[in-house]
Amino acid sequence: MKKIEFNEASLSNGEVDKVVRKVRGVIINNQGQCLCSNYAQIYMLVGGKIEKGETEKEGLKRELEEEAGIILTDEEINLATPFLKIQSFDRNYYDRKEGRELTRLTETTFYEVHTKSSINKEKMNLTESEKERGYSCEFMNLSKISYLVETNQSNNPKKKFFDREILTALREYAKYKANEREENDIQMN
Repeated sequence: MKKIEFNEASLSNGEVDKVVRKVRGVIINNQGQCLCSNYAQIYMLVGGKIEKGETEKEGLKRELEEEAGIILTDEEINLATPFLKIQSFDRNYYDRKEGRELTRLTETTFYEVHTKSSINKEKMNLTESEKERGYSCEFMNLSKISYLVETNQSNNPKKKFFDREILTALREYAKYKANEREENDIQMN
């Protein structure tokens, strides 16, 4: 699994006020489309914080059910493959729960997941904040997701953090798939 660190301010672990562990998925349906969400005028891959006592895969499975109403089968979650971990050290990250800016380390693991399921709005379990801020999700082509992120004119202060994350994840996913195809070609020859 590839690891990438964003630490523009050269922050040390000792300067971090809060560490947040997250998991996100490149969720691919039978048509080869990826699940993308829009929350508070920011595009994201589905996922979120890992709750205490959860594994990454358990957290991803829970988040996918909450945010898209998709219940992964045991086979689908067992075949989920981590391909990227991003560590983001961010100074002046506004934390809504604490009501202040802080220095935060976010560690996000990205998984490739293939599913036969479709979005089921009746099984979604959105938070009040997600409902109030117009949460939506849909399957779309990967190139469309990149375009939407790059042309999004939102003035949400967290946009820069999430845009950097999703664009890096999509770029690294494309490299991951290219390497996988190359390895398969070598094995076939």
